[in-house]
Amino acid sequence: MTRPPPPNPLPPNRNIGPTLIVITVILTAFMLLTTGLRIYTRFSLRAQGWDDYLMIIVNVLALTRMSVQVVQVSVYNNGRHRWYISESDYVNNNMLGWYAQIFLFAGVCFLKSSILFLIVRLRDEPNVRRILYAVVTGLFITNFGTIIILVAECSPPSVYWTQQGGKCWDTRIRIYAIYFTIAYSIATDILCSLLPIYVVWGVHIKTPTKFAVCGLMSLGLLATGFGVARAASLGLVTVDLSWDYAISAIWSNLELFLGIIAANIAISRSVYAFFREDKAAASLTGYSSTNIRLGYLKQDEQRINITKETASTIARRPSASKSEESEAPLIFISHTVALPAVSSR
Repeated sequence: MTRPPPPNPLPPNRNIGPTLIVITVILTAFMLLTTGLRIYTRFSLRAQGWDDYLMIIVNVLALTRMSVQVVQVSVYNNGRHRWYISESDYVNNNMLGWYAQIFLFAGVCFLKSSILFLIVRLRDEPNVRRILYAVVTGLFITNFGTIIILVAECSPPSVYWTQQGGKCWDTRIRIYAIYFTIAYSIATDILCSLLPIYVVWGVHIKTPTKFAVCGLMSLGLLATGFGVARAASLGLVTVDLSWDYAISAIWSNLELFLGIIAANIAISRSVYAFFREDKAAASLTGYSSTNIRLGYLKQDEQRINITKETASTIARRPSASKSEESEAPLIFISHTVALPAVSSR
């Protein structure tokens, strides 16, 4: 690779690599904690679904991306301007950054799909399914389409990081594809934040609880803001990838990892109920909007108020031997029977 002439004056000899790693390690710790609690609770209750399986895949991709970035910073001085590192380090940084982008787009795709499948579990209706499955299809087309462009952009692909020995498409093709993918991702974030209002507003629960559920499901909008920052940090042309893409990597990791954490926190009521050994509330994990069985609601809000003459209502825990779709809550009502008084003798 031919090193371009340095700018005059040279940029300051700064290093944002450690910042990238510290932020990513902290986010990874919270990601593993929240995902571990979620998966443990769901599998213990035998209530796992496609949203949980996809979340496991997302965690694997995020951990792989983090591992790649640790090598970039610790071995190849990623996060510094290219004029302060060796040419071999710069080439290796570009190569690892190429792989990290693939893990990012795949991770974002599976993350948003997991959130959408969670919403399907909340309100399993034909119209909702059709809309959300169409959105999931769009996620795969945009994100994996960008991965295909990234792989096919240069022939052979190694030209991407060596900048010699082959041909590459115009860089704007990849950048515009990334812009479109980010725009579609932002649209899905907004959709995922608004749908819970439709899902829970018709349910007979207290209004503060409705706001709490919608608030938890809308935490992903925090990640959306970082997605916008990532798009803004991408330039059409750059000759200083070890610096510019390190800044982009910080925004990308905030978007991906906070999105994972927010998706896990959205079902925190179920986790909380489970560890309180409130199995009746935590095991409400069905797919019908009539009982919203994901632990968002307090147990006393899930019970029907009945007069003293008709005793109390008890919700039956789903059977481990049957599918959740076949389960129907059973209500047992005991009636008070007046017995004749017996006089003592």
